[in-house]
Amino acid sequence: MKRPVMFLHGGNVGGWIWEPQTAALDDRLALAPDLPGYRSRRGDEWIGFDAVADRIAEAIDQEAGEPVDLVGLSLGGITALHLAARHPDRVASVFVTGASVLPYTWRMRAVNRVALALWNRRFYWAGTARQFGLRGTEADEFLATAPPATRENIRAQLVEVYPGRLIAPERITAPIMAVAGEKEIPYFFDSIRAIRAASPRAQTGLAPGMHHAWNGEDPDLFNRILRTWLDERTAHPELLPLP
Repeated sequence: MKRPVMFLHGGNVGGWIWEPQTAALDDRLALAPDLPGYRSRRGDEWIGFDAVADRIAEAIDQEAGEPVDLVGLSLGGITALHLAARHPDRVASVFVTGASVLPYTWRMRAVNRVALALWNRRFYWAGTARQFGLRGTEADEFLATAPPATRENIRAQLVEVYPGRLIAPERITAPIMAVAGEKEIPYFFDSIRAIRAASPRAQTGLAPGMHHAWNGEDPDLFNRILRTWLDERTAHPELLPLP
């Protein structure tokens, strides 16, 4: 078996979003836990990125027994970078997409205020299910557990994330691949540049034609790009350069 890989999900969802990836990596131990406060751990209080990173490091010791390749989307990307900086001995490499390391813009904060105002409304989550491409039974299962986290936990996360500079990329010793969807807002391109400025050896790229949660938007593309990184520590040729 090759090195274990751990997937860290974004906000609004849970470890289930990585099913197209964990199924494709049948030659590795693939872990996709729910982060504290989400889905199966919805009753847990968000305890801050430091404590979350420490708990994930403990889970790596217990479930993998060796350093893992980290893969993170959005919130999971922030967590992955934070974990790699805080526990470099548990991390062999880092692949993040849509990870924010800069202060949120006022527009992004306004969008989050609207989302939080609608947090407990079923129609909001029905729309979210459609965004993730869920239909039929999958959509019903998603809605049955929505919202996946409490509004209080989301607010606690945003308090940490909004100011930016939560992460110290210069402290990360593992190889880094930082990407974003080509159709994401420029903020995420700037975050990639910030990661590269702090860690000059970091590799970067844009997923062609993709939006934020592109592991579900085009699983085959995501799996090809990820597989190349995991096996060769190089950027897949389909990745576009930053503009």
